[in-house]
Parts: sequence; structure tokens; C-alpha cells
Amino acid sequence: MEVLERVGKETMEFIVEETGMEVDKGSNGEGDQQTEEEQFEEVSFDRCFYIYGGPDQLEELEALSSHYALLFNRKKGKLNAEQKTFYDGKLKEVQQIFNLSTNVDEDGPESDKGKKIESANTDADAEMKKLCEASVSKAAKMAAGFTIALGGLSPNEIIKRTTNRLETIHSEGVHKLSEMCCLAVSQLLVLGKSVISSANKSKNEDDENDVKIDWPEDPISKAKIIRWKAQSISVDMEKVSTSFATGISDVAEAYAAAMQNALADKQDDLPNQKSLQEKVKSISIHLNSDQTSAVSKLQDALQYLAYVVVCASMPSV
Repeated sequence: MEVLERVGKETMEFIVEETGMEVDKGSNGEGDQQTEEEQFEEVSFDRCFYIYGGPDQLEELEALSSHYALLFNRKKGKLNAEQKTFYDGKLKEVQQIFNLSTNVDEDGPESDKGKKIESANTDADAEMKKLCEASVSKAAKMAAGFTIALGGLSPNEIIKRTTNRLETIHSEGVHKLSEMCCLAVSQLLVLGKSVISSANKSKNEDDENDVKIDWPEDPISKAKIIRWKAQSISVDMEKVSTSFATGISDVAEAYAAAMQNALADKQDDLPNQKSLQEKVKSISIHLNSDQTSAVSKLQDALQYLAYVVVCASMPSV
């Protein structure tokens, strides 16, 4: 709730800066300044990821992975030595495919089929793309026109408004990356359940919540399809992170230009600009770290599906 209150506060500050309206904020002593600094620290990726329910989804994926790891070993125990070696090799290959830091050959029918299935999965795909586009647009909007907003202000007021805008952009960027990451994890969970459902065709029951995908029998082909989707999501995350990083850079440039004009005829009582420059650097580092955290969560979710994919292609016990 504290994080959501922070976002509401930042939204109000954003409106104030754009309209010039004054809002009674009460005392602005050291206590308030310390509170604002603490709130800024609390707007972290992990906190936002928790708010959006990410840990619960990862926990469900982990439980699914543990269950199918046991089932994998049980099925393997019924196989001969040659078959055991075969499926152990398939598991290692799938785990390698699910490693986003490695290159996977996506040229060929597996890649084409992955793209075909991705386009058929319109609801999930459209939701992620919509969130990505909205986030990129929001980042651009938050930085646009800031040069005009700083026009005619005193140096100290320029520093204050720039600091508020930087914190607002950072907070929004963290929330968008967290939201995208949670959506990505939930989509991978749905794909995992779809693989399981496809392997249990003998039930002849259609679940309205299942993603309608004609999964190939080969676990490697399944893995490449899922990898393609995860890779696409990773690219979207990078786009969003880059858009907010660009917004921070644009605000910093607007600040530099405004300060140059404001200080042109000022020879004494110059404000200390070092703290704001350090904040720009710190926020940029944090934002990059947030993107890394988002991809790391996506990677964890992906690896949890390895046993599911291989086990679904093994003969029944």
C-alpha cells in the first residue's frame, strides 16, 4: 500500500508541475525529507513484483516443476538403460534451450511454428504488446515538454522539480517492469499447463481456460516454442527499460539547459548541483538493475518448465 500511495503522490506532483497549481503539502522539514527518501528507497522491483502477485506465480511454477521432476524420475525408473540416457539427454537439451543467455538456432520449422502459435495466442500476446506500448508511451509523455515546464524558474526550484520528475519516472518504470514480469510469468505458467493438458488428451475434456495449441510431440520442439515466447517478452522488457532510461536522459538534458539559463546572470549563492547529478546516475543504475531482475525472474520461470516439457513427452508409467 505504501508503494501505491507513493505512486499517487508522484502523480499529483506531476500534475502540479505541468499546471503550476500549488497544493498544501504540510510541513516540509527534515522529517518530511527523510520520509520522502525512505519512500523512494521502498519503490523497488522486488516490492512491486510482490504487489502484483509475482512470488505466488513463481511458487506455483516451482511446485509444478518439483512434481514433474518426481514424475520424470518415476517414469525413467521404468525404462531401459538406453531410454534413460535418451531422456536424460533431452532434459539437458531443454534446460539449455531455456537458458536465455545462450543462443538457440531458431531457423527452421520450430521457429516458424513458434511464430505461428504466438500469433494464434492473440489474447496473451495482445495483452503483453499493449502493456509494452503503453509503457513506452508513458515514459515519453513523462519526459516531454519538461524544458518548457522549467522555464523561468529559480535554480533551487529547477532542482526540486527535476528531482521530483526523476523519481516519478523511476517509480513508474519500476512498476511497469514489475507488471510486465508478472504477466510474463503467468503466461509461462499457462503454457506449462497447456503442455500438460495436451499430454493428457485421453481425458477428452476441453478446459475453457486452456490455451489452444497443437503442441508437437518432440520435447525439443515444445521447448523452442516456449523459448521463442520468452525471448519475445524479454525484448519487450528491454524496450520498456530503454524508454524510461531515455526519459531520464531527456529530463537531465532539460535540467542542464534550464540551469544554464537560470545561472547566466547569477554570480553568488549558486546551488549545489552535485546531489542531482548523483541522483540521475543512481536512478539510471537502479533502472538497469530492475530490468536485470525482471529478466532473471523470467529465466527462473522458464527453467521451472523443463521437467514439465520433457515428462509430457515420456511414455506413461
